[in-house]
Amino acid sequence: MPPGPSSIQRCGLYGEGQSAIAPEFIHIETILARSSLHGGVIGAHTHPGIFQILFLAEGSGWVATDGREQLLKPPSLVVVPCGCTHYFRFKPDAQGWVLSIADSLTNDARLAALCVEGIARGTEVLVLKLSAESPGDALLAMLLAELARRHSDDPGHLSASTMAMIGLILTSVDEVASAAQVPSAGARNRRIELVRRFTRLVEAHYLEHWPVERFAESLRTTAPTLTRACREVTWQSPGRFALDRVLREAMRSLSYTTASISEISDNLGFSDPTYFARIFRRHCGMTASEFRRGKVRISGSNPDRS
Repeated sequence: MPPGPSSIQRCGLYGEGQSAIAPEFIHIETILARSSLHGGVIGAHTHPGIFQILFLAEGSGWVATDGREQLLKPPSLVVVPCGCTHYFRFKPDAQGWVLSIADSLTNDARLAALCVEGIARGTEVLVLKLSAESPGDALLAMLLAELARRHSDDPGHLSASTMAMIGLILTSVDEVASAAQVPSAGARNRRIELVRRFTRLVEAHYLEHWPVERFAESLRTTAPTLTRACREVTWQSPGRFALDRVLREAMRSLSYTTASISEISDNLGFSDPTYFARIFRRHCGMTASEFRRGKVRISGSNPDRS
């Protein structure tokens, strides 16, 4: 049986760090690569800021959430929205892929038009049975395999064609979920709906560095109520959630512009570049310059510019 709530881990990816999630983070690996490290059992955990898609092509296993364990038979999909507690058990013959994506990536202009944020912003783990005869299943398996190859060759680089592949994967999964007429729990859960409204408000005002009380006032609630909702749904305080949105924008600027760190600090509403640098290092696990050296892909740019 799945472990109880006291043993649930909150982690970036299978316990591998809890720093701010890069805005274009993706990770893909085979089911076997991960499950073999844990004797086939991946204990109860949750990924704030990351959602996952598991594609089981062969073999079998189980997924558990909310105290319920479901048998997985191939071919099937498991969609795990960020913050949803889940647990996996796999038999040694289980084969397939696990794709992990930054929740914020669905807001990227290259994917936003596809309207696929619904599967990432869901409120419960979805188990979707596929048809073994469907040509769409073969396409999904092919796309995941190709994405894995690209990720292995050049981790973190999302070219236009790679983003198109991710978009096709997400729309394919979204179509399966829509065809299954999976009900949304959002209308039944006031705290989830409050956090969704809060998320939209953060997106509109993150550069203004609002205090939690102002967010709460705009949402016609109280700061303690908003805090309880955020901690339950995202495992973060409202202040940390809003700060992570600022940090994601900082990461984008460091990766895809030639602006100096001081200019980025100013553009993000920080009055003191030193304070911005300290906040970035504390929450991202490295300095802004170190992040830029590792991520920048701008021809002719100077990653040490500050």
